[in-house]
Amino acid sequence: MTDTGTHQEETLLKKAGYRFLFLYVVLYIYPYGFEYIQELTASDISFWEGITVWFGETVFGWEFNRSNLMNGFDSKYDYSRFSLIAVLSVIGTAIWVFIDAKRNASYTQKLKVLLYTILRYHVGLTLILYGLAKVFMLQFGEMDLNRLEGTIGSHNGMSYLWTFMSYSKFYTMTSGWIEVIGGLFLLFRKTTFIGAIILFIAMANVVLIDIGYDVRVKMFAIHLFLMTLLLLAYDHKRLVRFMILNQSTQPNVLPSLFTTQKSKRIGHVFKGVLLVYTLISFGFHLSGRIDSQTANKYPSLTGHHTIKMLIKNGDTLSLDKSNTVWKSIVINGSSYLPETLTMGKENNFKDYFSFKADTLAHTLTFHPMRGDTNDIYQFRYKKESDWTYIFEGTHRQDTFWIKTTAKTFKDYPLTSKGIKWITDLE
Repeated sequence: MTDTGTHQEETLLKKAGYRFLFLYVVLYIYPYGFEYIQELTASDISFWEGITVWFGETVFGWEFNRSNLMNGFDSKYDYSRFSLIAVLSVIGTAIWVFIDAKRNASYTQKLKVLLYTILRYHVGLTLILYGLAKVFMLQFGEMDLNRLEGTIGSHNGMSYLWTFMSYSKFYTMTSGWIEVIGGLFLLFRKTTFIGAIILFIAMANVVLIDIGYDVRVKMFAIHLFLMTLLLLAYDHKRLVRFMILNQSTQPNVLPSLFTTQKSKRIGHVFKGVLLVYTLISFGFHLSGRIDSQTANKYPSLTGHHTIKMLIKNGDTLSLDKSNTVWKSIVINGSSYLPETLTMGKENNFKDYFSFKADTLAHTLTFHPMRGDTNDIYQFRYKKESDWTYIFEGTHRQDTFWIKTTAKTFKDYPLTSKGIKWITDLE
């Protein structure tokens, strides 16, 4: 093959490659990738569901539960969608290249700029959102009583990861800030390279963790990692020269999507509107999650109570080996569900309640979390010692007298102390 033939072949491969990547990225993002647009609900606007299910049934022979497709959780539906997108991108690329050849059109460089612009904003906004969820301790929650009382053997890999990630606010919030800072850098052409470097390292760690702990969003993380890798690929020659060949290299800034002065002004307005919307939307979204998941109005009541004596209607009940008798009371046990009260039974059976308290009058009023909100329990409580509590109350025609021993966060070795820089001072 002549040099000219080789050059033409490389040019054709490059054209086809950029068109395939563009189609795959656009089809992948729309609409399931728009997590940063809070006002859009993917299930309401998506045309994918029907064709994706059909593709999975026809090509892979899979059966789908249409009422629970588990979109986004490494499900059959996800793999069917990824495969369908890849097939459509191949077909679309072949048609696109054929039409361009007939028209003798040449705009690969402009397409490349558009592709990188989409990648910058998609990866940047997505990781800013997920980073902020870590900064505000929303993704993994905070270490809570339910986790402290659970056993390691009761976890699967994902819940075990969520548990130990919730232990360290320092690590979780720091990793969140790294994602936020890297994402912000991607929103500007001059800082895209440093942002891509930061997020390449961050997402490599996320992918390894998701695979290692069998987190059910592995393919989501891998796609973000590969998109970050594509952003770095724009500077691959500079990276090779500097990192491997130890040679000097020149600055390289991504070209602008807009070339004329008028279009640049339009671009600046669009970008400003997008950033203002993102700031406001993320603010409302995160404040709502913070209020619903971490607001604890009664921190002084938070504790795990082991029931030592339970008297119902004047009769002392046996606490041994019965699935109907309460064994424990957990108040504010979950960081995801504040202001909840859990009555534990044998074999880890639990009754969940929503409660309100008057800490001055020492009263508790609670009702089933799901069910009849008028089915009310009314209890009074008093603290006999540092660990002993007495609960007295009524429910319908029943009366209760309960004696418990309580544990709070300071009673667990895992949460009683913070970071120690000098370990042998005690």
